[in-house]
Amino acid sequence: MSCGAWVAAYAGASGKVPRGTNVAGIDIGGRDRVGAVKALAEGLNAELQTPITVTVGTQTVQVAPADAGLSVDYVASVAKALGPRSWDPRQLWRYYTGGDEIIPVVKVDGRRMDALLDLLDQQAGQPARDAAIALTGGQIDITRPRDGVQLDHDRAAAAIADAWTAGRPSVTLPLLLTPPEVDAADLQTAIDQIANPVLSGPVTLAFAGSQVTLNPRQFTDLLTLVPRDGALALDVDEDGLAALVDPAGQDTTPVDASVAFQDGAPTVVPAVAGESYDSEGVTAAFLQGVTAEGAARTVQVTGTATKAEFRTRDAKALGVVEPVASFTVPVPASAGPAFTAATARLSGALLRPGDTFSFNSRVGAETGSAARLATAAWNAGFLAGLTDVARTAPTTYTGGLPEGRDATVDAATDLQLRNDSSYGVLFSAYVTTGAVVVEAWSTKEWEVTATTGPRYAVTPRAVRTDVEPTCVAEPGEDGFAVDLVRSFSRVGDPTPVRSDTVTTTYAPVEAVVCQAVPPPV
Repeated sequence: MSCGAWVAAYAGASGKVPRGTNVAGIDIGGRDRVGAVKALAEGLNAELQTPITVTVGTQTVQVAPADAGLSVDYVASVAKALGPRSWDPRQLWRYYTGGDEIIPVVKVDGRRMDALLDLLDQQAGQPARDAAIALTGGQIDITRPRDGVQLDHDRAAAAIADAWTAGRPSVTLPLLLTPPEVDAADLQTAIDQIANPVLSGPVTLAFAGSQVTLNPRQFTDLLTLVPRDGALALDVDEDGLAALVDPAGQDTTPVDASVAFQDGAPTVVPAVAGESYDSEGVTAAFLQGVTAEGAARTVQVTGTATKAEFRTRDAKALGVVEPVASFTVPVPASAGPAFTAATARLSGALLRPGDTFSFNSRVGAETGSAARLATAAWNAGFLAGLTDVARTAPTTYTGGLPEGRDATVDAATDLQLRNDSSYGVLFSAYVTTGAVVVEAWSTKEWEVTATTGPRYAVTPRAVRTDVEPTCVAEPGEDGFAVDLVRSFSRVGDPTPVRSDTVTTTYAPVEAVVCQAVPPPV
């Protein structure tokens, strides 16, 4: 062949599909790219409408290719038939002497194919059924597991596409056996390790200061067994359980540290932390106990410690280590047990810095010899350096009590002292033979002295004559005023630093003179 003829042959074959080439039975030979694409589209139009018979198990359905997301890529199919341009005489010979049978390039719309396979699964498949247990009314209801059958979507999609590409009118898609995630072995394990123990008896939840016992009839309706990681696990209605137990109602209040007398000496009583509880802690303890056996069905609930506001180190820092003041007041034998009980209530009263002591709040406005106990308490606190807040003297002076230093209390009259020092003050009170003694313990900061001055502003007593046979003579008492001066000096240095004065004024007490009436003449 001459060079010109060769060029003419190349020009005649260039960009055209080899003669005799067909795609899925459609002849596109001798055409250029555009013409071949048009001929292929027109020729396969009817094929695209022809349904495929799809059999799945006992179900057979007709599926339109478009419903399966199937279509032909005409351009890619023609490009496959064209091949690359070439001066190779074999390529030119192939064009002029005939082409091949070309398998079309098929496109698959994955979403439409998945939708079709999901529909086929619903019609012919059957999902696996997990084993299940329900605890209803204290009974165990069992659901047995069952195998399922379903399509293998990837293989089924490929089979449909291959059948349509090859021109086969039907395809059979096999169903695969799918075992349940929770099988018979898992069911038996859950019966043995969960359901039977749950119903075996009550569960006791132990808190710091209380216990709550729940019987199966109370909690079984709150429980469900749920699939979890291929097995059955116990779940509980946390809100329902909290309603039964009331976690906040089990809280314990922290107790502040204090100082108390033990064996006659002040001792720090450590603070006690409280405990607060929530539904999460209750649920965790319950789930631990409800599947346990015997004593292990009583479970300690873990709470959150709540610290006391006044801690042990704070109590130690109060410095209550030594007696700093003491006062004794005589008490008549008639005072009796009520007075002794009142004295016991006073003993142990602790004043932190800034605290105010109230006699009526601590002891109560006792009748009888309450004034003598109040007098002893006021003087001990006064000599310990406490600030006088509220002290009421009797209206008139009564012998046997220190003048200018006595105190009275009743339901409307309180005795109050405030601790303005840097240390705590602890009262000790006890009854001894014929007297009551009140002591104040602290750390000695000051030397305190109290001096009663002479009487002044004397108001003479009135004298009344009584002629009745039942008359009882009374000496009476002049009224007067008296000053009590308290001085503070530093320990080891007698020089006064400051002083304060308490003035007491007593009204006079009428004298009674008994006078016999002479008999009539």
